Amino acid sequence: MNRPLLPVFAAVVNLSLLLGSGPALAKVDPRTSHADPLIVGDPAGTRAYLVNVRDINGAPQNRRLVTLDFSGSVVRLYEVQEPGTTLNCAARTLSRVTDASGNALFHPQFGSACNTRDVLVFADGIVITAACARSTDMDAIDGCTGLGDLVRFAPCLLDRSGSHPEADFDGSGGVIGLGDLAIFAGDLLSGAKGSYCP
Repeated sequence: MNRPLLPVFAAVVNLSLLLGSGPALAKVDPRTSHADPLIVGDPAGTRAYLVNVRDINGAPQNRRLVTLDFSGSVVRLYEVQEPGTTLNCAARTLSRVTDASGNALFHPQFGSACNTRDVLVFADGIVITAACARSTDMDAIDGCTGLGDLVRFAPCLLDRSGSHPEADFDGSGGVIGLGDLAIFAGDLLSGAKGSYCP
């Protein structure tokens, strides 16, 4: 190495070490961060999905980019999402920035479901959890919760075996009941309609 550059190199190394030890560069820690393993969407975007991002000491992380990655699932995102949410149709992701409490609150609009944990939840590129996803737009055909979805939902409601997690909208553990019916009926009657990402 050229000797005149040594002092500059040393200064850069020292500065990077100094900055790297500061709280501003605290790392996201998935062990202290939290996100539910179930994301429930609907055509109107009325269901909330909260991701809380923290560092190794449990301190909330402000201004961190949280991304819901649906690319490994059959879920169909709507091409219009709530203000403050960044939609990438090509990548099939939704993103928001955390607030001072480390929270990123989504109201995702999508159709279809995945009963395995195919949706990855990232904070600054670090996986917080993998989640299942479901929507009252069960058939993901017409951009709404409509008659086609009712045809799918009714047998799930009548079958008490607990084998229809795609219709468990209230997260009660798989058995479809009055809570799920109330959610589905509300979305059916709302008339909310959208278009899917191409």
